[in-house]
Amino acid sequence: MKKPVYILVLSLILFTPLCLLAQDENLENLQIGIETAGKLLADIPITHFEDADTWFSAMSIDHGIIISMKRRGRPLEIADIDPNDGTENEYVLGVKVAFTQRGYSQFRMSPPRPIKIPGITKALSIWVCGRSFQHRLYAHVLDYEGNEMMLDMGLLDFVGWKKVNIPIPSSIKQHNYHDTDWRGISFAGFSVKTDPGDAYGVYYVYFDELRVMTDIYSDEHRDEDDMEDGW
Repeated sequence: MKKPVYILVLSLILFTPLCLLAQDENLENLQIGIETAGKLLADIPITHFEDADTWFSAMSIDHGIIISMKRRGRPLEIADIDPNDGTENEYVLGVKVAFTQRGYSQFRMSPPRPIKIPGITKALSIWVCGRSFQHRLYAHVLDYEGNEMMLDMGLLDFVGWKKVNIPIPSSIKQHNYHDTDWRGISFAGFSVKTDPGDAYGVYYVYFDELRVMTDIYSDEHRDEDDMEDGW
C-alpha cells in the first residue's frame, strides 16, 4: 500500500514548478467591499467574452483540429446586463476539438494579449459549460515579474454550466514592497489537458464570465502626488 503513495509524492514534487495546485480556502468568509485590516476586496469582471472572436486557440495537429469562436448564449445565473459596467452578456467563447487520435494531449485558449488584473488577486472564477469528459482545466497567469504559472481548476466531468473557483496561492509573486507600479498578476489564458479515454470524436466546451476577487486597498489609497516609475 505504501508504494503508490511514494510514486504520487514524487510525481507532485516533479510537477510543482510547472503547475501550482492552489490550496483550498474558505472564500465565503472574504468580505466584498468591506475595508478591514488594510484590505479592500472587490469582485470585478476580467472579461465577459463579448470579444470572444478576438481570442485564439491552438493544439498539436498530430492530435486534433481545434476551432474557437464567439457563440450566442450565457448561464442563466448571470444577468443579461452587468449591473456594474453595463455590459450586455450575449456571447460566450465556444471551443470545438475534433480528435484525430487518442492519447495525452492539450489545447489552449488565449486572449489577444495578457489581461492585467488590478490589485492583489485572491481568487479567480470562470463559468464553464462541460459535457462530462475527464479532461482537466488549467488557468495560466503571469506573476508581477512576467513568469507564467498554471493553476489546476479541476476536471470538466460535469454537464451544463458550472462556476469554477480557485484561490490564488501565496507562492505566486504579486508585488514588491519597493515598487508601487509593478504589482498584481495578469491572466494569460486557459488550457485543457485531455484524458486518453475521452480523447476521441468531437469535443465541445464553452466559457463565460471570467471574474476575480482582488484586494485594491493599495490602489485606492495611493497618494495623488506619488511619482510613477518605469521611465
